[in-house]
Amino acid sequence: MTPVIGYHGEMPPMAFNMARYCIGRAALAVPDKPALIVVSDPRAEPAEIWTYQRLERAILHVAGALSQSRLTPGARILIRLDNTSDYALMFFGAVAAGFVPIPASTQLTDAEVSFLLENSGAEAMCVADHLASGQVPAGVRVIQQAEARRMIAQGPPGTYAATTANQPAYLIYTSGTTSRPKGVLHAHRAAWGRRPMYQGWYGIRPDDRILHAGAFNWTYTLGVGLTDAWANGATSVIYTGPKDPAVWPGLIATHGATIFAAVPGLYRQIMKYGDVRPGTLGRLRHGLTAGEAPPPGFFEEWRDRTGLELYESIGMSELST
Repeated sequence: MTPVIGYHGEMPPMAFNMARYCIGRAALAVPDKPALIVVSDPRAEPAEIWTYQRLERAILHVAGALSQSRLTPGARILIRLDNTSDYALMFFGAVAAGFVPIPASTQLTDAEVSFLLENSGAEAMCVADHLASGQVPAGVRVIQQAEARRMIAQGPPGTYAATTANQPAYLIYTSGTTSRPKGVLHAHRAAWGRRPMYQGWYGIRPDDRILHAGAFNWTYTLGVGLTDAWANGATSVIYTGPKDPAVWPGLIATHGATIFAAVPGLYRQIMKYGDVRPGTLGRLRHGLTAGEAPPPGFFEEWRDRTGLELYESIGMSELST
């Protein structure tokens, strides 16, 4: 590939599928290692544990089902699911098959959904069962969550599409704070482009457990919470229960999180309502923060309260973190 100006690292291979890079390699190297742990009750055992082998099998089931659904090669698929494993599996299954998922929130209005469908030219929309589909343009296939779960469990086995590093992998829409939301298209190579952060920002290791507090429709979560964790053979931990700020310290300690990622506002709530003292956060090595500007004294207060560091990054739809 042609080198990118300002980037001096190793370039990705031309034949490159983001899902294979993030999941396929680890499924071969450490098939029985937990890739995804889902916690729904902070006081109970994990609700779901997905090994890399099981994770790969599920996303290839999704890839196979989508490939047989008469969608155009490279079709865009809007995802409006709750923050569960279904979201992650549908997203990476679509990427694996060479389709282009569009992560979106369950909180969107009908008008906002209609805009995204029309503006993106999406051919399908995967939607949580408790959400109304709204006014769906003609020709857009609606995949209810129950059907998505059948794809995950029983879809025909598929394969990783023979994509290139420069082909579109996923489409993110800006928040539309200053104007209408704009679509930002990320290529498969975006996963490779995150490599300088692995040590330059958060020192990720294969034995890490990364707990991310954000929702999957956010690139901060998809990037740090899933893409980077899996590309390094680490374990991703997601929490799907009520988001009481006081619950996070116990989650971190009980489930062995070594890296915690959140926005500054949540860290402030945790310090206000949670038990954060040296020794109460288990194996946590440090925290990551992005998504909003930290207030004065924020880093110092966390360090004084916990004895640990927070490392900051800037994030935006155009670049993720």
